[in-house]
Amino acid sequence: RRPLVPVLGNHDCQGGEPQLYLELFALPRNGPKTIPAERAYAFEYGNVKFIILDSNLAPATQSAWLEKQLAGTKALWKVVSYHHPAYSSGGNRDNAQLRDCWTPLFDKYHVDLALQGHDHAYLRTYPMRGQQRVARAAEGTIYILAVSGTKYYEQRQNDYAEVGLTRVSTYQVLDIQVDGNRLVYRARDFDGKVRDEFVIEKANRGE
Repeated sequence: RRPLVPVLGNHDCQGGEPQLYLELFALPRNGPKTIPAERAYAFEYGNVKFIILDSNLAPATQSAWLEKQLAGTKALWKVVSYHHPAYSSGGNRDNAQLRDCWTPLFDKYHVDLALQGHDHAYLRTYPMRGQQRVARAAEGTIYILAVSGTKYYEQRQNDYAEVGLTRVSTYQVLDIQVDGNRLVYRARDFDGKVRDEFVIEKANRGE
């Protein structure tokens, strides 16, 4: 009874094509024509535009479609999700090609949140624009990297990291409130304790 919004990870693609993933889920077929159907898709829910990308494939194969999705929406909030992080929590797991290809589009159309995985160490960046820290969420994109299992990696100190946690698994809740145009983010651990939280408020549709 609850919709599930999956994002392809590297383990889904081991052995070649993500056959089991594609058999298990019936996903929108509105992704880029340059890649197989259902590996990337987009939808709107309320006043949020969600864009799901496949970082197992070359980022450039999805860039034109990504820009079309961002440019064409009137949604107040924009959330993008993909597996391999543009901003890594580890020291040797950088994805420079992805970062150089996609984050300029996030900057251009002001994506609010980028939800990432892969590194097994929790990270929340400062708001980022032009691959540099900015002062407010209204000026840039916040990148989240979450861990849900019990396999953990060490975390490197990065100047873009506002919050970093090691050896802790979290689940995230996004409370997007129509009244006041507020997004309340909380990351809780297995015991329900809040380990990270922030609020974004938008005064108007252009912020």
